Amino acid sequence: MLVHVRYDMMTPEDRLKTDNMEANREEEVEHSLEYDHPNLPLEAWRIMLLGKSGSGKSSAGNTILAEEVFKSDMKLSRVTQFCEKKTKDINGRRPVTVIDTPGLFETRRSKKEVVREILQSVSLYRPGPHVFVVVIPIGRLTLEDKGTNNLIESTFGKRVWDFTIVLFTHGDRLEGKTLNDVMASGDEDLREFIRKCSGGFLAFNNKDLGDRDQVAKLLEKVETLVALNGNQCYKSNLYPRQERKIREKQERVLAERDKDIAHKEKQLEEHYDGEELKEQRRALWRKEEAEARKMSEKVPVKVQIGIVIVASLVATAVLGPAGLILGFILVIIMRRVYDDI
Repeated sequence: MLVHVRYDMMTPEDRLKTDNMEANREEEVEHSLEYDHPNLPLEAWRIMLLGKSGSGKSSAGNTILAEEVFKSDMKLSRVTQFCEKKTKDINGRRPVTVIDTPGLFETRRSKKEVVREILQSVSLYRPGPHVFVVVIPIGRLTLEDKGTNNLIESTFGKRVWDFTIVLFTHGDRLEGKTLNDVMASGDEDLREFIRKCSGGFLAFNNKDLGDRDQVAKLLEKVETLVALNGNQCYKSNLYPRQERKIREKQERVLAERDKDIAHKEKQLEEHYDGEELKEQRRALWRKEEAEARKMSEKVPVKVQIGIVIVASLVATAVLGPAGLILGFILVIIMRRVYDDI
């Protein structure tokens, strides 16, 4: 006998499983509708821009959209602090959602804060990006560029490069040369990085918003890469194990707070409407997602106590009484390392 349980009576774990199943089912339906009924509106391609501060990332987003939407990261007083998105029909092809992100290695925020904001945006813009576009200025691959790429891989997992296109900015500096010329004369690190990215590479001149040919070339690469990946987006099951566990715990925390969040949304509806209501809702969910993320990243008190006891016992057994002090020092170091992850 099949028993149906009301959603509001489910445990947080069961609700999480149900939500994931629904998300997968919806995506499968969207893809089947797209092929079986070509006259229906097409699903928007979700393109997430990643890169270090000052790479021209936000300007590239504006070039794609042909309008000034994102704060230019060339103006440090107006650098992107939070993930932002804009959906628009591009070149009459299909809708595209461009997601701008804070610059990695930004000086005014810690690495952990920026990574948390980017991961939070992935959660908000479900079911995930179809393509990551890593933005790099034309030239040699700097230490900061390498650090950015390593951070992207440690955050999203090695499969991220199967969904990645490399976009070089400052295309106006080519001065008659082709990108292949730059690759041939460039360093091996740059060529190796390009080889890892399944979507290939191209260059943008962000000074010319009217050049739609360069945008058309990007969309052709996006279309090819999406097809290569079976029209699938980058889902949470592709993330590193530690991140998957954090995200699962984050979803459980949000499920437990569902009634409280719904009450807050109702209060917003009483005071706002239209676009202002949408902005207030987005701010509410950004705050709730951030708090849930912080709670999910914390090491439980019991685990911390266990670490202290084990470290102290091992150090004491090896060094005697002095090892007890060393044990506490080791714990402090371990906690700092964890906080930097």
